[in-house]
Amino acid sequence: MEIKNSEDLKAAILELEDRQKREKKQLTREIHSFTESLKPMNLLKSTFNKVKETPGITGTILKAGVGLGAGILSKKFLLGKSPGILRKIVGSAIQMGITGLVAKKSDKLTSSGGQLFKSLFRSRNKG
Repeated sequence: MEIKNSEDLKAAILELEDRQKREKKQLTREIHSFTESLKPMNLLKSTFNKVKETPGITGTILKAGVGLGAGILSKKFLLGKSPGILRKIVGSAIQMGITGLVAKKSDKLTSSGGQLFKSLFRSRNKG
């Protein structure tokens, strides 16, 4: 905009003030949106949404969960409540080993478990 007289100057000032108000409102909205996104619940929601959208990650998490559960259960069944430090160390080693084994072999264990389950119920229905 070319300013030639005082009226042009006043119009330019008004236009700039209006632009400043619009930009301030936009900046305020963006700051509010940003602070909302930093709230713990919103961070968790966005993280879970990203995890859901990532292909293959849910299977990996499921395998890890099954492995961890199997490891904890095996430790409880084999040792119960371990009073001694040596038994706790051995129990943790067993738990870690079984957790890793089950997580790596979960596909085979799932298919074998499914076949076992079917055969158990098939024999009950026949007999």
